[in-house]
This record gives sequence, structure tokens and C-alpha cells, in this order.
Amino acid sequence: MNQPYAAPGSDLETGSERRYQPRLFQVKGRLGRVRYFVYALTITLIVYLVFAAVAAVAAIAGPPASEPGGVMFSVMMLVLAVGGVFAAVMSIIYGVRRLNDMNVSGWLILLMFVPLANVVMALAMLFVPGSDGDNRYGPAPTPNGGGLIAALVIMLLVMVGWIGMIGAVALPAYQDYVERAQMHQMQR
Repeated sequence: MNQPYAAPGSDLETGSERRYQPRLFQVKGRLGRVRYFVYALTITLIVYLVFAAVAAVAAIAGPPASEPGGVMFSVMMLVLAVGGVFAAVMSIIYGVRRLNDMNVSGWLILLMFVPLANVVMALAMLFVPGSDGDNRYGPAPTPNGGGLIAALVIMLLVMVGWIGMIGAVALPAYQDYVERAQMHQMQR
């Protein structure tokens, strides 16, 4: 639409500067890489905190209440089921929004249920940048603010610390297991 005799237009008329502010529980729109990562971890953290609270209440209620068949056990299983479904639905919604930001169909989220393809999809959603400006799925999200970047850094540090703690517990336990297995083999 480059017409030499037309009056010059502004970017506001073309809509290239339209942006919207994504929200955590929003279903439609686009989602950039940082927001995708932070939102997905936020939902996971919320679900884990609810699980921990229910487990703490079950521990306070005493062992008989948390045994299979007890009322507290039923409540724990119900919370576990509802939390799992909630986390799965939100993960799918975030995945669709992230794929829309990359200007591809959200139906590709179904590849997350295919072994090996899910690894490629997860890496693509974390590292492939979204399309610049508007695309067929809507306007670009607003740039990442300082709070979002701070949340990303904090979550990455927590993940590294968590993996370190798991490693610190799992490696000695595995080494102990190997030593016991070798001792058992020598005793035969």
C-alpha cells in the first residue's frame, strides 16, 4: 500500500503499535516467552502450596484421618484431583497462547502429548521468539516489566536451588544403594 500520491499515515492508523497487557488467568491472546515461563511456574507453585496446606492439615489431624478410607484422605485426594486438572488446563491454555504468539496454531499443543515431540515443543515454546507486532492471533503483548523480570530471576534461582537439593539428597542415597547391592552380590 505504498501510494506516492496518498497522504502519509501514522503508525496508529495501521495498528502496528497496538498492545495489550496479558493476565494470569486470561484465556485468549498471546503470551511471550518470559510470561509463559513465569505464569506456568506461578500456577505450579499455587497448586503445590495448596497441596502442602492440605497435607499439613492432614498431618495435624493425625494418622488415622490420613489413612485410606478416612475423611481427610478423601479430602486430600479430591484436592489433588482438582489441583491436577486445574494445572493441566492452565498449562494447555498457556501453551496455546504461547504458540499463538509464535503465529502458529494452538492445535500444535497436542504435540505435547507425543513422546519426544513434547521435548521439542517445550524447547521451542521457551526459546523461539514471538512474532513482532500484530499477527493473526492479535496484538503483541506489552513489553516485560521489571517485576516480571524479577519474578523470572527468582523462579530460576529457586529451580536451581531445588535441583541442587534434590541432587544433594538423591546422589548419596543412590551411592548407598549401589554399595548395598554390591555387598549383597559379594555375600552370595
